[in-house]
Amino acid sequence: MITVNHQRSEFQDIVWAIMEDLLPIFEDGKYPYFIVGGTLIGAVRHKGFIPWDDDMDLAMYRKDYDRFLAEVPDRLPPHLKLHTYWNEPSHHYYFARIVDIRHTMKRTGSEVDREEKVCIDIFPLDSVPDNPVLRYFNMFRFLYTRLRYHMSVFDRVNLQRSGRSAVEKFFIWFIRKTRIGTKSDTRKWLDRIDKHAKRYSGKETKWLMDYMGHYTLKEMFPRAWYGDGALYEFEGKMLRGPADAHALLTHFFGDYMTPRKSIHAAVLEE
Repeated sequence: MITVNHQRSEFQDIVWAIMEDLLPIFEDGKYPYFIVGGTLIGAVRHKGFIPWDDDMDLAMYRKDYDRFLAEVPDRLPPHLKLHTYWNEPSHHYYFARIVDIRHTMKRTGSEVDREEKVCIDIFPLDSVPDNPVLRYFNMFRFLYTRLRYHMSVFDRVNLQRSGRSAVEKFFIWFIRKTRIGTKSDTRKWLDRIDKHAKRYSGKETKWLMDYMGHYTLKEMFPRAWYGDGALYEFEGKMLRGPADAHALLTHFFGDYMTPRKSIHAAVLEE
């Protein structure tokens, strides 16, 4: 196993401070969470942040996510706020964020640079049909809504993100040339995403999906990979992650133990 000893960057210090403020809220088990994505790779490979990473990603089962969004604002310290597209006009993402209002970052890589608060992202994990035909039909029905949403926020899409498919690159080229859909109502498409994502809420199927994850069709996976979770060391603390991190990370990244530096999209502002 690769272990990299490094000091956190100033940016990582701020993000980690947000997580440390959240840990007491998570400790009672009322809001089960999972570290995911690059945060999970960091835990498995480095026992902390990937040295060049600039964020933390968490996920929750839908029922826990909805309860967290409803109740956590009253439990946050004054410098932290919950941002969703329902309660914050500038928040154009479907997933939620816990932001530190004291610190600002500049997002680069899109057509328009913009300022956002330093944050932790929190994604809902939604039930999808166990039948593979219905599962893929559900996904392909959703892709149009997701595309229209991305068209509506095209000036804020990170065009430098690595690993995009040929199809995604084609749509980026096409939209840049034609500007089709770039003036549509983002809130309308977010509402449609929300309705679709909750289509199977209340059904504990054997399959889950992160509808707004980067990897589209790969964002469907067995619920058992998450299960009741497992603990992973991260920056000297034990954080909750999926029960089978190896299966999940191999599914998304293949050889996740080999470091591959990605393109940054944020810089810290004083």
